[in-house]
Amino acid sequence: MSANDEYVSPSAQATIHQGLKDNPLVTIYRYEGVSHGFSRMGNSAYRKEAAELARDRTLAFLKQHLGSGVKV
Repeated sequence: MSANDEYVSPSAQATIHQGLKDNPLVTIYRYEGVSHGFSRMGNSAYRKEAAELARDRTLAFLKQHLGSGVKV
């Protein structure tokens, strides 16, 4: 979740978090100081450091659940 998301309000984010926080199958990451679309290259909201962290987390998840056949 983007802390400064102009499309998903803080109250909507809180509702999502509240509804999923006890689900062991869900991990929610909050990216502070970035806007919606922060990981989309070429977008004015793109923030390299946050995008790379989100990518690394996604790849780790895929490797954990799909195995070592996941290529970067």
